[in-house]
This record gives sequence, structure tokens and C-alpha cells, in this order.
Amino acid sequence: MPGRCSSGGWTLPSPSPDNRLIAIRAALQDATEFTAGDDVARRFMALRDAGADKSEICATLGLEPEAVDELVRADEGYTTAHRIATGEEPMYPLPDPSTQVVDTRGGAALVPVLVIVFLIVLGAAFFFATR
Repeated sequence: MPGRCSSGGWTLPSPSPDNRLIAIRAALQDATEFTAGDDVARRFMALRDAGADKSEICATLGLEPEAVDELVRADEGYTTAHRIATGEEPMYPLPDPSTQVVDTRGGAALVPVLVIVFLIVLGAAFFFATR
């Protein structure tokens, strides 16, 4: 039967994990050397969403302030990336008009033009020399 696994139960696709959770979990694993699990990452997200400050997060989760700083940086990085992905924020800020970049390279266009002119002159000289 299609849709069945070898143990006889139905297979359902796993829900895709939350990207914010993945970013925070990666920072949490780096900061705690893999001693904290997903439940700590989820509680951190809940505390951040509730507006908890750094000391409250440290006390509630039992983490060092440096670990909380890493989690906050990861959360803010995810937030910025999300705003860029949804178009709320430009990927690159627009430059000031005073810092406009002007391409002053003339050599790139000059060489092919000179080669073409040389070939035309050479062709014309050959044409008139053979007449």
C-alpha cells in the first residue's frame, strides 16, 4: 500500500522546524557546548517575546550572561534576516548621492575600438593595394 512504512503505520511528513528555533538552538549549542536542549531554546524564545531582560533570562534558564548574549545576537540576526527576506528592509542600504560611484575606466572600451579601426584601415589598405 502506498503511504505505509515497514512497521505498518502511516508515514506523515515531519513539520518543518522553525528557522528562528534553529538559529537560537545553534547559538545555544555553541555557547553551552551542547549541554542545553531545545526546551531551553524554546523557553528563551518565550522569554524574549515576553520582553524579559538579560538578568531575568539568566536567572530563569540558569545560563551565563555570555551565553544569553550569544542567544540575543542569534535572535536579532534571525530577525534582521527575516525582515530582509520579507522585503521589509533592503539587503543593502542605498548609498548617499554624494558617494555615487562613477566608472572612469576608459581602457576597457578603448582597446576594442582601436582594434576595429586598425582592422578597417588594414583592410582598406589591402583593398587599394591590390587594385
